[in-house]
Amino acid sequence: MCRWGLIILAVLLILASGVVSIYHLAYSNKIYPYVRVGSLELSNLSLETAENKITQMVPENLGEIKLRFSNQEWPLSLADLEIKYEPRLTAQKVFLRGRSQGLWQDLSLKRQQWQKEAVINMEVEFNQEKLAESVEIITAGLVEEPVMPNLSLNKEGKVNLEPGKNGRLVEKDKLVQTVIERIKNLNFSSVEIPIKLVKIEISTEQLIKAQDRAEKLKEKLLILKYENFSRTIAKEELINLISFTGDWDEEKIATLSASLATSLNREAQNAVFQFDGKKVVEFKPALPGLTVNETETRKRIIDGLNNWQPVEIAVETTEPKIKTEQVNALGIKELIGRGESTFYHSIAGRIHNVALTAAKLNGVLVAPGEEFSFNKALGDVSAATGFQSAYIIKEGRTVLGDGGGVCQDSTTLFRALLDAGVKITERHAHAYRVAYYEQNAKPGFDATVYDPGTDLKFINDTGAYILIQTTVDLTKLYLKFELYGANDGRKATISNVRLWGQTAPPEPLYQDDPTLAAGQVNQVDWAAWGAKAAFDWQVVKNGEVLHQKTFYSNFAPWRAVYLKGV
Repeated sequence: MCRWGLIILAVLLILASGVVSIYHLAYSNKIYPYVRVGSLELSNLSLETAENKITQMVPENLGEIKLRFSNQEWPLSLADLEIKYEPRLTAQKVFLRGRSQGLWQDLSLKRQQWQKEAVINMEVEFNQEKLAESVEIITAGLVEEPVMPNLSLNKEGKVNLEPGKNGRLVEKDKLVQTVIERIKNLNFSSVEIPIKLVKIEISTEQLIKAQDRAEKLKEKLLILKYENFSRTIAKEELINLISFTGDWDEEKIATLSASLATSLNREAQNAVFQFDGKKVVEFKPALPGLTVNETETRKRIIDGLNNWQPVEIAVETTEPKIKTEQVNALGIKELIGRGESTFYHSIAGRIHNVALTAAKLNGVLVAPGEEFSFNKALGDVSAATGFQSAYIIKEGRTVLGDGGGVCQDSTTLFRALLDAGVKITERHAHAYRVAYYEQNAKPGFDATVYDPGTDLKFINDTGAYILIQTTVDLTKLYLKFELYGANDGRKATISNVRLWGQTAPPEPLYQDDPTLAAGQVNQVDWAAWGAKAAFDWQVVKNGEVLHQKTFYSNFAPWRAVYLKGV
């Protein structure tokens, strides 16, 4: 029985082998069954015939594929893609299917084709960069970035909540791949643009909770500081640090920390000191390099928001190679006093005079024990020395005169002297409150000068030379006086300003000005109430009071003054 079974099996194998051999012999020069390119059936065809049919199937002029979304369509030009079909290579690929991967793999492929027809893509070359570019242009208008919820304050100070909006993105890679498949299959029917919805994962409960927090925080503020730098975070900027999904928005806090780095970071600066025998012609104090540690600063900001304490910005310093005391033999080591002011609304002549005065005083040295005179250091103030005509107060009126604006510099120097704690021997307040000097200070921190007779003086009682340095920013209309010397341990304190006896200003005054066009009106003085002002100044060194003085100002009421063209 076994013998007959083996004989039958052998016969069946011989027959099967014969059938397979006959099958392969029959298709030795023909494409195997159940193979097509796109919609073109190529079974049983020779290589040459298949190539001819494929060539005939390729249109001479390629048109377009329409990209579709909702009820809109956009044409994607195929001519722009530099498409080149390869009928010969495609026919060869079809012919080699089932002949090129080894006996068993080829047999498996042929068996699969009998179960399911094989679809072969066209061999084609095209410009993929241009396809991606065309898709980008067509779909750009369909992209909608998600709008995150936002907290803001309206005019009445109430918290507004904008709940945000879901977004949508175009799945461009998927779209490009679909278009490529259509091109390879010679299928130029329209393609639906695949869209992905981008949802904002924030619940209504979270939105309401954030709004309630904002109402409680809108009157709070957070101070960020490092040495003389300070930034206050309040109102909208503060409430926008609230996270809708947690305590605080760490991404926004990271952005805030980065902005602090932009403001504070600097390279170390080596000292420069050049003296021509009369005046310091070039001076740069040694300055340490500053680098904000953004990671630590972020942590400190979050801590500050949780306990509402001022935040010390985390800063790492690097020392300069050349220190200030190494480049001079005058004992000048460091900054000992600073005064600042702004002069918004100044006319061109006044701005020029402020800058010129600052330039003339920049680099002036005051020896130990020497009494400095502002008028003497500045010299003659006239057109002959470069000063322009600007408005000055003279005999109770605003008139044009050489040197208008010089008092901006004397006022700013006075503030630096107060800060440095040196002995101030002469200072005079203006007869009227001047708006320029109250732009960044309280009433009473001004000093008027007029040669002869009205001066600003101080004695250098520090034991080392004092160098005056000035900075003018004509874009921001900002003036700074800095005093460099040696810090001997003195510390100056200033009380709050006391203001009393206030009287209303007179009616506005209009004065003719032939330099203005007819009908043009310029305001040159701003109404100010009359008042008496005073503040106390004390300088202490090692527990000993060096200087103690009350600076008084008696301001008459001052009207607004307008100049009109005639």
